[in-house]
Amino acid sequence: MTDQAREAVQLLLKNRQSDNRQSYLVRGRRYEQLSADDLSRLWAEQMSRWADDSTAFDQRALNDLGVEMGLRQMAPPLEQIAAAREKILAKSGKALAAIFAGYPETK
Repeated sequence: MTDQAREAVQLLLKNRQSDNRQSYLVRGRRYEQLSADDLSRLWAEQMSRWADDSTAFDQRALNDLGVEMGLRQMAPPLEQIAAAREKILAKSGKALAAIFAGYPETK
């Protein structure tokens, strides 16, 4: 990936984070009353559902849980999602490879 493409992706992700945060705050902090342990547990559950392509996966819930953790300056509990993280990274790698296959200059 070129530096320009990497910067574009980083900017896109930063904008998405900002949009998610604003949306969560406008709708009310639905997870504000949760303990840190419950917040981490729910986030890990959503990550596992995402990794497994579960119909119970809720993107907005995952976004909101992540924003709430950010507002509390909590790090995501990555140790709780090791298997899910590997699945997600593998899927992401395949998706990026498919996208970049049509654009040799991005390799």
